[in-house]
Amino acid sequence: MRIAVLGMGNVLMGDDGAGPYAVAVLEARYRLADEVTVLDVGTPGLDLVPYLSGADVLLLVDTVWSDAPPGTLGIYDKQTLLRSKLPPRLSPHDPALGQCLAMLEMEGRAPGEMLLLGIVPETTEFGPGLSAAVQAAIPQVVERICEEIRKRGVGVEARSPAAEADLWWEAKVERV
Repeated sequence: MRIAVLGMGNVLMGDDGAGPYAVAVLEARYRLADEVTVLDVGTPGLDLVPYLSGADVLLLVDTVWSDAPPGTLGIYDKQTLLRSKLPPRLSPHDPALGQCLAMLEMEGRAPGEMLLLGIVPETTEFGPGLSAAVQAAIPQVVERICEEIRKRGVGVEARSPAAEADLWWEAKVERV
């Protein structure tokens, strides 16, 4: 069984960086079996297709707009995503998740199972760093990812001690 865990989003646009942040924390806190691939895929647009193709199980972390309060975690399965009306892509950075998934379904290369772990953002304005509400949701997201991996009989082991997450985009840079 091949499991892909993908963090999507732009780390320079506030809460839109929740996906990359979550996968960085996951890798810092847990050792995952060789069957699990963890990637920060940034904002791939239609280039998302190769990342979705070939996995038996896809766990995707991204922000999703909703009327729910910031930091709320929503779980969306593949059937829900395929049934959703496909919104127009307004920029090359739009993830085009529905379009990519529909294309792979037609080709017979879509993941057998897929979950989108969507976090409601507070702000997606320019600048690195998550809002307090979204940052507070990250442990819940990471635990849900581990739970989904374990449910499929694949190994997840807590690191002791946990490593520091590589959040390079939040590092303070001295100007010369």
